[in-house]
Amino acid sequence: IVRVTRTLAIELDSFNIALHHTSNLIFYNNYILGEPEFGKQLFEESKWLISRVTNTNAISKFFYDAGNSYFFLRQFDTALALYDSVETYARVTNYEEYIGLSKMGKGQVYTDMGDFGNASIELQDANRYFISINDTLNSMSARNSLSILYSKNGFFKEAKKERDELIDMAIQTGDLNSLPVYYYNAAADQRKTKDIAARIEYLKKAIDALDRTDYAEYISPIIYTGILLAYAEADSTEQMEKYLKIIDDNKEKFIEGSFRTFYLEALKEVEFVRKNYSNAIAYGEEYLLLMREAKQYEEIEFGENFLYRAYDAIGNTDKSFFHFRNYTALKDSINQAQKIRVLSYYQTLYETEKRDLTIQAQETNIALLEAKNKAKSQRILIIGLGFIFLFAFVWIMRSRNFARRKQKMQQNFTKDILLTQESERARIASELHDSVGQKLLVIKNSLTGKENVADVELVAETIKEVREMSHNLHPFQFEKLGLVKSLKNLIETFQKNSEIFYSEDIELADGLIDKEKEIYLFRMLQEGLSNVEKHASATACNLSSEELDDRVVFTLKDNGRGFKFSANKTDIGLGLKTLKERAQFIGANLGIQSAPAKGTIITISITKK
Repeated sequence: IVRVTRTLAIELDSFNIALHHTSNLIFYNNYILGEPEFGKQLFEESKWLISRVTNTNAISKFFYDAGNSYFFLRQFDTALALYDSVETYARVTNYEEYIGLSKMGKGQVYTDMGDFGNASIELQDANRYFISINDTLNSMSARNSLSILYSKNGFFKEAKKERDELIDMAIQTGDLNSLPVYYYNAAADQRKTKDIAARIEYLKKAIDALDRTDYAEYISPIIYTGILLAYAEADSTEQMEKYLKIIDDNKEKFIEGSFRTFYLEALKEVEFVRKNYSNAIAYGEEYLLLMREAKQYEEIEFGENFLYRAYDAIGNTDKSFFHFRNYTALKDSINQAQKIRVLSYYQTLYETEKRDLTIQAQETNIALLEAKNKAKSQRILIIGLGFIFLFAFVWIMRSRNFARRKQKMQQNFTKDILLTQESERARIASELHDSVGQKLLVIKNSLTGKENVADVELVAETIKEVREMSHNLHPFQFEKLGLVKSLKNLIETFQKNSEIFYSEDIELADGLIDKEKEIYLFRMLQEGLSNVEKHASATACNLSSEELDDRVVFTLKDNGRGFKFSANKTDIGLGLKTLKERAQFIGANLGIQSAPAKGTIITISITKK
């Protein structure tokens, strides 16, 4: 019906309907038939529809289902690009469900790529989106992906907590389609923790739950081969033979397409238990080859470990040692440890924020108490020295007025300097870009095609340096892109050119801040990032924003070496002095928190226009 509807819609030039049903067909190939290659082919054949479609929500859905095809085929770069397109089109109409789905898709891709830091960020963002629109089912999917991410990094306690809550929610909300998957994933965790009894118990629950799901046909081969593998590894031959007969009775369903890897994994263990080592090794070699092609590192680890045991059983010490060495190298890889630390950082970020808020509240209460005691002492002192104060009053008032005038003059002077400085920056940047840059380009073009290749490359490098100098002096696209996009580009530039992990959480609408103040705010954050790069010796830095009722607050945080800082300190460095002057000029509140080995936090709070 969907195919006929799609064909008829194209004939009638009803392209919105055609694209919608194309997405449905891609979904059917991905999730029902388990054939993402056909989904990918359908996407490539149907891309021409996009230019004829007026419904951006239909385009969001089309890119999302296509992104899933590429994800299942493990073509991760294309999948990420398609999920980015989903978010771009979804934001046009504020299609929040698909904004969340795009982030969840990227989180799942990053998980399989091993980029656990970005995976954690995207999945938690997706969950927040779904909660904000009361989308319980998709929120549960995002949390399930997060539990898998925890599991991949050995955080089994956190994974179990998430999954137990999901199982309870699925039962309470009637989302019984997800139950077999949750139970199966829980069993997979128990395999890693080597709790065979709990693993089998979860798999039994998954089989019982198959009767209550609409997708038993697609899920059952995975679950039945899973319990067969568990009983084989437990050396429970009676139960193993029972489930092997069930699989043999429906063999075609288990050995075709994407289910074959699950079948091979179970059969190699069955043959090992039966001491049919040649068959076991043949299944094991095919399984390992498929896992290497798919870059499934945990499964590669299992496959190497199995072949080490199988070759050892037949006395082939050379091949046994070869696979044992591969197994241990993969298990203990430094790269894996580094990725775990990245995830650990993001996992603890939220708890750290809560702890910091608690400490701040306690410090505020202590400060208030000290302020009250100080005020009481001052009142007693004022009464005792009242007579002296009477004579000193005139002098104090005159001094205060003089100080105010001096401060006002200094502020005006600073204002003039900043205005002149920004104007001069723009003028020099324009000269570099429009005059020097264009002339160099003419020189480059005149040299192109001649034999002096080195001269052409030198001029091209000079043009690049001039452009970078021009952009650093004054970002030409600032007026066009606005503050938010410029800050995102700035973070991206720092990330590309640094070993420090830069990230941002900026979700603001443009136009919240006076236009003439934005460039100075941009300069302050640029100066802060430069200080992190030059002086902090940090490994991670994050720029975030928060919109309050009447203010916008930007927070720049790093985990570097920090420094001893006091708000009353007068002999501060030039960089901090410049930040303070710019903050005063635009009427912003500047806060700096730092201590040795504790990192640095800079907050800039500015009123909305």
